[in-house]
Amino acid sequence: MAKKLEKLEQCTEYRTFRFRIQAFSNGYREFIEREASMTEQVVSKQQLRNYLHQQRYISRYNEDGKKAKSKGHHVWNVEAKKISRNTWWFKEFMRRIATPPPKAVIGVPYEWTPTIWDPQVKAPKVYFTSEWLPAWLRWDNNTLRGMPTADAVDCGIVVIASYYQGKEGKQCGTCIVRAGFMAHNAC
Repeated sequence: MAKKLEKLEQCTEYRTFRFRIQAFSNGYREFIEREASMTEQVVSKQQLRNYLHQQRYISRYNEDGKKAKSKGHHVWNVEAKKISRNTWWFKEFMRRIATPPPKAVIGVPYEWTPTIWDPQVKAPKVYFTSEWLPAWLRWDNNTLRGMPTADAVDCGIVVIASYYQGKEGKQCGTCIVRAGFMAHNAC
């Protein structure tokens, strides 16, 4: 055990810490009651959990979109690295496009359906667009399709993922990713 603690002290990389949701929520509840004198009459358990669900430093879902689990229990992941003796730096979890674009080959039909990883939402409603695309590419039902022609050149595009919330389709955020498309000759 001493060797593990010594290794943790020397580690400069981010480490993943897994917390059972109920234990984490209860611990946070005790902390705000002790430090801020906020009882359950002021902040309910549901309000507290909703607040924690919105934090950028807690990840509820794994990269594959499934709820994080440890030993059969749902957990929240927090990643941190130790900076000095009593100081930790926490990693911010951000929405991002999880699937990289494949390489385009001249004369071969191209297709890419990006997927989103969101640390707080299992399957967010997303609509993909781009401000500029080469002449051979187009968005078709959230899939980028096209056929690279002989005059296609290497280029980079910006993919904009617009998030929608609820049935009314209210836009609640965007994610911008640069994707490089390499047009290669087919062998």
